[in-house]
Amino acid sequence: MSIKKIMVTGGAGLIGLEVCHQLAEQGHKVHMFDLGEQISRIKHLTKGNIKLFYGSILDTTSLRTAMAKCDVVIHLAALLGVRRSEKERLHCIEININGTKNVLDCAVQQRIKKIIFASSSEVYGEPIENPITEQSITQGKTVYAVTKLAGEELCKAYAQIYPINYTILRYFNCYGPYQVAQFVITKFIHNVMCGKPPIIYGTGRQIRSYTYVSDIAKATIMTTFNDKSNSEIINIGSGDRPISLNDLAHMVIKIGDKNGVLSPEYCRDFNGSDRNEGREIFERFCIATKAKSLLGWKANVPLEEGIKKVFESGIIFDRWENLYDEGP
Repeated sequence: MSIKKIMVTGGAGLIGLEVCHQLAEQGHKVHMFDLGEQISRIKHLTKGNIKLFYGSILDTTSLRTAMAKCDVVIHLAALLGVRRSEKERLHCIEININGTKNVLDCAVQQRIKKIIFASSSEVYGEPIENPITEQSITQGKTVYAVTKLAGEELCKAYAQIYPINYTILRYFNCYGPYQVAQFVITKFIHNVMCGKPPIIYGTGRQIRSYTYVSDIAKATIMTTFNDKSNSEIINIGSGDRPISLNDLAHMVIKIGDKNGVLSPEYCRDFNGSDRNEGREIFERFCIATKAKSLLGWKANVPLEEGIKKVFESGIIFDRWENLYDEGP
């Protein structure tokens, strides 16, 4: 594998930071691009050959500067969070659609060879059947999902007109250290760290599969250097290990509650949840056969081990501090 210069938008977020570190460890030159406030909170964690670029994907000047002489762009930056994107719909559209168009325009101008676009399991909405394959119908319930589908179509359209390759990765429920506590695993862990019970919205019978950030980052990097992934949409997730929210909450308590006194609490009306009941997804998990066949990838970190890693890190951000992060 030849040494590459790679730009990572949203590089200071959960997935972006791990992608940057893994790339640097492999000897590549990395351009981490993100908002100043996002980079400032993780700057002390950066290591290796990572060059920091401050800016917004709405600013083409800063994008072009960070992208200069790069070979590949890994585009992770997005406004996310179901409630947040519903509350700030125009802002979500501006960042996730217009921002992605800016990234593609600058990539063409800078003669970037390939772009990796981070999409999301949200595009499938409430699936007709599980496990989900890449051929499953897309029927996103949220503004965020619609903007991710629009980003996918932009990548396809640009590749028809310009000499740029793309791969679309649909991530399924990524988690890990440095994630904001608006996501279910980190929200559960944050509560238990604070001596509070995990809050389950609804019945707790909702089913998901969760993928540790190092596995997600590994898949992203494997895609970057694999021509077989060009023009492909690939599900990235540990769909062979689905779990209910009830079982997840009990697992988090078992690992983190040293006093053995906590039990999950239930909020049946979804008040305080990132979703209302009409936006809830009751069962969604994927099959990663395509990722295995094209990339040779599979998720290696078991859920219990990943949760322990988050507890051991002791670092969860308890609020949104910026516009960008990565999608689930």
